[in-house]
Amino acid sequence: MGAGIAVVDGGDVLLIRRSDTGRWDVPGGGADARESPEDTARRELREETGLTVGALRVLGVFPHRYTYPDGKVVAWETHVFTADFSGGEPRASDDAAQVRWWPLAALPDDVSEATRAYFAALQAAQA
Repeated sequence: MGAGIAVVDGGDVLLIRRSDTGRWDVPGGGADARESPEDTARRELREETGLTVGALRVLGVFPHRYTYPDGKVVAWETHVFTADFSGGEPRASDDAAQVRWWPLAALPDDVSEATRAYFAALQAAQA
């Protein structure tokens, strides 16, 4: 199980470029033992961007397949939340090579199919 947070600031969303794939994604990753989806999402956001956020809203649970850089494929379920930006300067660290604010109306194409599904749900929720 994995989890992530789409941090929203007005019409923009904070994304990271993953170090391993070079693709854009919401900050997030795999759960530690006995860690809730909410705690996983908050930890990953802090590790990858240095940010913390207040209340989380459930965007959805997205089943998909994930291919690791070594070619191993696993079935995966990602719990994605949204949260309002509460300040601070995001910085890339841990699994994030880059951090950037993107307009919701012009999200990047260089994403996985799973992330494309997150974007569609996020755009529908913000409409």
